Amino acid sequence: MRNMVIIGSLAAVLLSGCGPKKLALSSDPVDRAASCAVVSAIEARTTSTEVKGSLSYAAQTKIIHYAMLAASEGGTFSSNIAKSVVDKMSAVEAGISGGKWQDLQAPCAEAYPAALKTDGIELPKAKFDAQIGCYAMADFLSRSVQGNGPEGAARNNLYSDLKRKLDSAIGTGLKQRGASSYEKNQASKDQALAKMTNLGSPAVVAKLCTDRYS
Repeated sequence: MRNMVIIGSLAAVLLSGCGPKKLALSSDPVDRAASCAVVSAIEARTTSTEVKGSLSYAAQTKIIHYAMLAASEGGTFSSNIAKSVVDKMSAVEAGISGGKWQDLQAPCAEAYPAALKTDGIELPKAKFDAQIGCYAMADFLSRSVQGNGPEGAARNNLYSDLKRKLDSAIGTGLKQRGASSYEKNQASKDQALAKMTNLGSPAVVAKLCTDRYS
């Protein structure tokens, strides 16, 4: 999680190819998540009103959400799995964009319902669970999703402010729970991020966090 950076190529999925072929989702969890991320990128590109080469923040977070969901399937966030999904996207993109990618929309919605959830999202009721979850989400998004221009910079500043305001409470809470080492602290944050990932849209979750804590 700490070293992941979603490069601009994620926001520039090419729409090319002719003679589209029928597609189906793979049973492999990494391949499946990567395929749905690519479908999300194509959907965003075909409906985007942004300048060429850029996508909205909501669209970018929806794309990366599939990697996050795959990385959270075990109940704790795995940065290695998330990175594997992102790396796999470039390998599956051509086959999807050159085929009947629309065939994958319904299967992706069924496989990852949380990726479509933008309404009725609530932060965890327990105070510390919400705090550490928001901290972990802000940390991941600030490292992993590119911001566009001044708006992106402002958002990352907002996330930095949120983390700064929560830092003391997180440290105290982790210590009270016996997480005295870096490894235990990170494990607690990874578990919290997995829970937040499954709430729904990361962009919506992050806004709930900044509204409450910034």
